Amino acid sequence: MARAYRDMAARVGSAAAAPAPAGVTLRDGRRVTIRPIRPDDAAALQAAFGRLSREARYSRFMAPMKELSPAVLAHAVRPADRDLALVAVADGSEGETVVGGARYVTGEDDDACEFAVTIVDDWQGAGLAARMLKALIGDASARGLKRMEGFVLASNKPMLSLAARLGFEAGASEEGPAVRRVRLDLSTNQ
Repeated sequence: MARAYRDMAARVGSAAAAPAPAGVTLRDGRRVTIRPIRPDDAAALQAAFGRLSREARYSRFMAPMKELSPAVLAHAVRPADRDLALVAVADGSEGETVVGGARYVTGEDDDACEFAVTIVDDWQGAGLAARMLKALIGDASARGLKRMEGFVLASNKPMLSLAARLGFEAGASEEGPAVRRVRLDLSTNQ
């Protein structure tokens, strides 16, 4: 499992100033709003997780999961002070529906952060992951972070391709050959 979630229970806190909500039109014409996550998004986030395929869940958490545990859900909707968590929501007849999430978590090294992006299966391939990852990069750079990295399954070709398009360099990870570490130098964006 990705390192950022190993110590999550100790990192729950209040969010720092986050980017304003932004309306986005995707390549296929669908519209979403990308905004900071809120504590009242917990049920919608759990519902979005329920709409992920087994493969998408495994790609994101690198472990089989049927649902988000209470600890993971609490951490997801209450990021720590130097972390950022975003959701993409689509308006529907029953209100907002979470269709994607992206976050970065700072570690012990205050100059670096680890990112993760998850898009509900039927919203993949429309450019949403790219938009959300670009928002993370912009925010992390503006906050003065120097490096962003992520751990991606070697079989997750779409995410590895997206990371490469955005300037991340891929390399080996201490997680083993099935996982690639992607790394972006943010100091060039500041």
